[in-house]
Amino acid sequence: MKIVIIALLVLITSSCTPKNNAPKNTLIVGVPAEAVTLDPYGSNDYGSSRVTVNIYDRLIDKDLQGDFHPALATSWEFLSPTVVQLKLRKNVLFHNREMFTAEDVKFSVERMLQSPEIEHIAGAIKNVDIIDAHTVNLILKAPFAPIISHLAHSAMAIFNKKAVEELGENIDQMPVGTGPYKLKTWNRGQNILLEANPEYWGELPKVPNVEFRVIPEESARTIALETGDVDIAYDIGDVDRDRIRENPDFQLIENPIARTEYLGFNLKSGNPIWQDQRVREAVYYAIDREGIINSVLFGAGSVADSIIYKSVTGHYDGLSLRKRDIEKSKALLAEAGVPVGIKVSMWTLEGYRQKILEVIQANLREVGIDASIEVVEYARFLDGTAKGEHDLVIIAWTTVTGDADYGIYNLAHSSAFGGPGNRSFYSNPEVDSLLEAARIETDEEKRDVFYQKVQETLHEELPVIPLFYKLSNVGASKNIKGIEFDPAMAHRLKNVYF
Repeated sequence: MKIVIIALLVLITSSCTPKNNAPKNTLIVGVPAEAVTLDPYGSNDYGSSRVTVNIYDRLIDKDLQGDFHPALATSWEFLSPTVVQLKLRKNVLFHNREMFTAEDVKFSVERMLQSPEIEHIAGAIKNVDIIDAHTVNLILKAPFAPIISHLAHSAMAIFNKKAVEELGENIDQMPVGTGPYKLKTWNRGQNILLEANPEYWGELPKVPNVEFRVIPEESARTIALETGDVDIAYDIGDVDRDRIRENPDFQLIENPIARTEYLGFNLKSGNPIWQDQRVREAVYYAIDREGIINSVLFGAGSVADSIIYKSVTGHYDGLSLRKRDIEKSKALLAEAGVPVGIKVSMWTLEGYRQKILEVIQANLREVGIDASIEVVEYARFLDGTAKGEHDLVIIAWTTVTGDADYGIYNLAHSSAFGGPGNRSFYSNPEVDSLLEAARIETDEEKRDVFYQKVQETLHEELPVIPLFYKLSNVGASKNIKGIEFDPAMAHRLKNVYF
């Protein structure tokens, strides 16, 4: 009798135990920063683009090898140096079930050109001529060598004209794209939930739902991955890389990216001492960049020789690095008449850059500069540095297109002050002319000469101090497959699965 009762209990217990082999239907991604907006034209920041790249499509896509592929445009052809004809994909539905047509392309490009955040990406386009419902001609202001690269930029999303006209400013919270995922809910400060678009024109997403969970602190993201609270964690802290890599239950995908971390001087409204090139050079000589890489990044980077990474088209590798020299730094400051103990402030975001500034703070103290650190909230950081409210700032720029035009023009041309990228408010007419000439030159060797001269000038005048090129990573559970590592860190998730 006892045997029968035990058998029955086992049967009942087993029938009530939930099955754990059911496929997960939500991919949870831990991210360090919340999206500022879900309008790709509203902010060119990676916190936003990591979400919107999965909601919107572009006309052209670029793979990890740098090759271009059809997206909403099935083909493109230069009819002349200033006219690019694009054939558009048919039978594509927006998330509101409106059909995608040439009208949406024209409307989107016109809206791009009105955006202070991304006009610098689309600015080569003069206007869009509609040939028929599925053919457009992009009319360029002048020959523009990297136009195809720019069309593949994550910010060059295509909107539905009707949706924007109906929603107005609310489009930043109620996105309507053609992408593989669409917005489900946005809980400010906590998470963003996406659901698969069942009418997506391409291969449907492999996981029905994606949650972007905001976890600003690096160690907290690592712990969330280890405890199973998230399936993927973006930007594993450098101190935790080996811990994840060596754990057989997880995987660390790590690659160099075309991103330069730099210290920028505010030449418009920052400390007046920055106007003196000798002072900027003194700061350069004071900074222990190799020490930063070893102590803060735990080796996950290399010293930067230029404002653009070595893999970027147009990078000049002939610049001679200034080695750290405390005595030379002190001499330059004395020559410039900078009093010992002068106070300056440095802006940063919470995280590893704060630790970097702590090293730089100690470095500057050695040469008589008293630098304070201001840790600023993300949205405030972007807005304040765009307006020139900072003094010194540590920030990064990623050459998303892989072309020097994007990597340098936005940081050094006087037309790109503030939000577009030139947060140092640097202005040099000769540099402006060289960058403009490189934009219209289709001969790559001649373009390289222009960019060499620009990089030499920036290396001499130092409106910014390139610090290092950082490795980027994604940590994930070992059962996650299909991760596509994007060099611009705007990872696309439609092919990820359990």
